[in-house]
Amino acid sequence: MVATDRGQRLSGRHVLAATLAFSAVVSGGLPAFGQGVRKALGIPPRAAAQPTAAPAAAAANTPQAARPGQVEEPRFEVKAIPVSPTDAIAYVNNEPITRQQLADECVAREGKKVLDTLIARRLIEQEMRKRKLEVTAAEIDEEIEATAARLGNVSRDVWLRTLDKERGISPAMYARDIIFPSIALRKLASPRVQVTEEDIRASMEANFGEKMHCRIIMTDKSHTAIEIWEELKKNPNAFEKLARDRSRDSSTAALGGLLPEPIARHAYPRPVSDAAFDQLVDGDRKDTDPTHKPKDGDVSGPIQVNDVAWVIIKREKLIPGKPYDKNDPALRASLHKQMFDVKLQEAMTDLMNDLMKQSAVKNMLTGREKEANEEETADFQAAKDTKVKLMAGEAPTTRPGTASTGVRSTAPSEPTPAIRAGGPPAGVGADVADQAETLRKPIAAPR
Repeated sequence: MVATDRGQRLSGRHVLAATLAFSAVVSGGLPAFGQGVRKALGIPPRAAAQPTAAPAAAAANTPQAARPGQVEEPRFEVKAIPVSPTDAIAYVNNEPITRQQLADECVAREGKKVLDTLIARRLIEQEMRKRKLEVTAAEIDEEIEATAARLGNVSRDVWLRTLDKERGISPAMYARDIIFPSIALRKLASPRVQVTEEDIRASMEANFGEKMHCRIIMTDKSHTAIEIWEELKKNPNAFEKLARDRSRDSSTAALGGLLPEPIARHAYPRPVSDAAFDQLVDGDRKDTDPTHKPKDGDVSGPIQVNDVAWVIIKREKLIPGKPYDKNDPALRASLHKQMFDVKLQEAMTDLMNDLMKQSAVKNMLTGREKEANEEETADFQAAKDTKVKLMAGEAPTTRPGTASTGVRSTAPSEPTPAIRAGGPPAGVGADVADQAETLRKPIAAPR
């Protein structure tokens, strides 16, 4: 039995987002890192530590068992609060406000989000016990220090103080709700990840291969995309005007559809970038006539991103690739690690989806209920795909010699696409992007 909650579904992706929701808040400041931080949901981008066997009970209590003197630093004065529901937690002109009244108000305002986080963490803890894995206090300390250095370029203590002061995230909450699930999910998902030779090849092409400056027009209906495409066949020079007037991408429409950065081969969503390069760069590989090859000004046919998004792409300029040594051990090692991190994010999302699917969850707060191994219903699937924020946000920053491909999964929002060279559109995970396919062949601009 499945009960809906305002048309939303209780899925592994939503639960994973709830588990790591604080990470998005954290990355929004200290300092501002932009949307280009490529690690999905704020999960640190380094490979998981090797699992260590431990008693099942230890895994269940890991966040609380982490050394208080370290996880709780910097120390704050502890205030005892009333524990009985009927105890007064505040007085207003000698009239009490009880703990129960406060609790009811908190549940009404934030209960759903907090409960989703608790459900997700409980699923992770259960799976850790099942596999006899644990997250140690030392691992939590190490992860906090690494995150402080990477995201804030500050010491661990300064990072924790700032989180508590500016974001209202206490050291214990940070360790329990962000760091612990991140480490645990990496340990659980790492065995699923395998970096292939094809992954390395694609990463090299993405970094050093040709890139394309282009304009886009995005629509939310296939027939609208076809209508615009028919207009462009008659007058390809009208692309900029049509982008300003009809594109659903608010971030590029005012610029005539111009993307601020070029797109690379194998950029996410892969089916979109693959179709773009196939139509606007490679052309018919069997046709040896150089005059038939795609050229600047050519326009692609409608390319489907998912059920609610289609894009038409115009090639503005092709940037030649750079030479590289595909056998360079240092380069291969760097790209291998980068691709492992990318695929690990996908594996973590898939793992959370699997845990949710396999589990029976009854949420008394929202009325949502799911039996173990119950498939998603059609209305839940429709609700999931109703709104998607497409192709927007900053491209991920990378160090020289590392891959620029990545995966981001965020909460759905209104459609606002922008194909980026370094990562997928915000809100479009690999599973959604894989639905895309080429619908039409390209049309050439008149000479």
